Amino acid sequence: MVWSLPVSATGDHRSAVAGVHLAAGRIVGAARAITEAYRFGVPEGPHPEPWTAAYHSGAVRVYAESLPMSYQRRIGSLFVHSAEAMDAVDLPAELIEDWFVVRSYMRSASTAIADWLAAEGGRSREATRLPSPEIDDEGPPRVIHYDRLAALTTLDGARRLERAAMAVQRHIGQPSPARLDDGQRKLLNKLADGAPIVDMAADLGYSERTIYRALDRLYRMLGVTDRLQAVRKAATEGLLDS
Repeated sequence: MVWSLPVSATGDHRSAVAGVHLAAGRIVGAARAITEAYRFGVPEGPHPEPWTAAYHSGAVRVYAESLPMSYQRRIGSLFVHSAEAMDAVDLPAELIEDWFVVRSYMRSASTAIADWLAAEGGRSREATRLPSPEIDDEGPPRVIHYDRLAALTTLDGARRLERAAMAVQRHIGQPSPARLDDGQRKLLNKLADGAPIVDMAADLGYSERTIYRALDRLYRMLGVTDRLQAVRKAATEGLLDS
């Protein structure tokens, strides 16, 4: 069965496909890193299903030691939007369980992130506004303690999560190349040149707030979460001016 998502469910079919593909890829990567940790003698932990709230209540604290709040906010937003997109898809029977595992992971992770952000910022959970994060240029950290994540779950659980996320990626297929308008291409080229936000705003004649919003739309269209990923994908797909 081919991925089928009503445009009205997300406002942008291609963006939804790219977002789910990216989110599932993040989950695959994390599950593989956790699995690898067991090879080095990390003991299994108490939560056999790493897509549940019980697992993520501990996992979010591990990620918080390495990830800046802005990056956590972007990941939470990615998972929120991806889970909503997955809700609108009609599935073959053989994929329902995998879909449930991945969607549950996204929901549990985004809820845990929202709660952590609210606690760190001393605000209500609603005030964190996970679905509409601000965009900045911080990338992911170099070190995440996957050994500590492994100690929260089990080898079978990590393998099951990886299989489910890979099944979701296979089902939706590879997102098609983005089609950018002239304004988006200009913005993308300035990203590639390393221009600061304030310079982009001045050169393009917009406010910094407008540039942030334009970057948010551009990142979603490309299925990425930061400047570095956007530039890499644009180079791979030939979207940059030569």
